[in-house]
Amino acid sequence: MANEPSIENDVNEASASPTGGSSFGVGGLSDVGRVRELNEDNWHWEPVDGDIALYAVADGMGGHDKGEVASQVAVETLFVEARRVLSESSARDVVSMRNSLREAFQNANRAVVTQGEEQDSNMGTTLCAALVYQDKDAYIANVGDSRVYLFREGALRQVSRDHSLVAYLVQLGELSAEEARNHPSGNILVRSIGSVPEVEIDIFHVEVKSGDRILLCSDGLWGEVPDDDLLEKLRSLPDPQVACQELVDLANNNGGRDNTTLVVVNI
Repeated sequence: MANEPSIENDVNEASASPTGGSSFGVGGLSDVGRVRELNEDNWHWEPVDGDIALYAVADGMGGHDKGEVASQVAVETLFVEARRVLSESSARDVVSMRNSLREAFQNANRAVVTQGEEQDSNMGTTLCAALVYQDKDAYIANVGDSRVYLFREGALRQVSRDHSLVAYLVQLGELSAEEARNHPSGNILVRSIGSVPEVEIDIFHVEVKSGDRILLCSDGLWGEVPDDDLLEKLRSLPDPQVACQELVDLANNNGGRDNTTLVVVNI
């Protein structure tokens, strides 16, 4: 396995079969939570070019008429650009696929920057995505602290890397992972979509296989639900839509302090 660094609001759901995937396919759900009045998250998935499917989650920032616009613009632009760049080249090697995903992300970032300038707003959003080719290769990209996990053979690992202040403090050894979970500066991002004209994008290549599951989620899920509980639900609930609903319920039962959005993909 290689591991290289480098649309909707309120309550929405979808369940269908991705290209060549399990009969259970993919599930997605977004919920406003127990505290917030506005859902600034967005998510979407669809086949974008033949045997390639794209899945994405975005968590907007900026308040009413700002965060939800930023996340929607980012997700919509990502899919438009992914379809465009993939249609313009038949190359499907690792370098080409990584470059295609990076270009789509960068153009999504520019679209949010432009939207913010037009509205005189400092709107921004996280964005994480999985581009899955022939159910064999997954290209994971992220900016911000929305996460992508890989579930395989009863184990769960985070593929993406958080671009937050507390994540960097953990890397420096100044905070433990548990301290970071409840840190008062936990919502401070050091990298986001829409903050600068050219954003740095982390991209990872993972060789996937039948039986794997990919989880994309906003921090409203992983901030309320420990990894051990994420693992238990993914291990015990094979239907991805059922898993999404139970995980949202668990996040809400644990406080529901933020919007919760997730996509579960069965390979």
